Amino acid sequence: MAEYKYPALLHDRAKLVSNVKKLSDKCGEQGIQIAGIIKATNGTVAAAEDFVAGGAKLIGSSRIEQLKRAKDAGIRVPLLLIRVPMLSEIDEMVEIADISLNSEPLVLEAINKAALDKGITHKVILMADLGDLREGFFNLDELVETAVKVENEMPGLVLAGIGTNLGCYGSVIPTED
Repeated sequence: MAEYKYPALLHDRAKLVSNVKKLSDKCGEQGIQIAGIIKATNGTVAAAEDFVAGGAKLIGSSRIEQLKRAKDAGIRVPLLLIRVPMLSEIDEMVEIADISLNSEPLVLEAINKAALDKGITHKVILMADLGDLREGFFNLDELVETAVKVENEMPGLVLAGIGTNLGCYGSVIPTED
């Protein structure tokens, strides 16, 4: 039996791979790719490996150090920072994460500069707030204006899409609208 340092989080790796595969296959039928979020496992490499083995096309976390651990361990799918990066961590973030969620024009400018300084491009997903006060643009015109600016004026960035958190914080129940 393996020695564990407690407290420890253990998971049945075969079951995780199987569950991710089922979800990935079902989503894939609709043209949807899934991301495995390793935050809840404290960024364990085993969980990242299992997500990838099951078919996850991205590995995500809100913690840069967890993404770095996955990258250093040889995880080769794109890495997603699932929050807006702090200005103080942007240089490190663009070296580790391939994609980040964003809703602050000032932060986007800084990411663009850091990416250009490093000779790379960084993908961004602009977040729209739907009323749960989690994060994102409240004003649709500002979101569109920022998307156009990213596309036309920020050569270090690639607009990868628009995202949102549905009912993540304030228990806002999404409607069809």
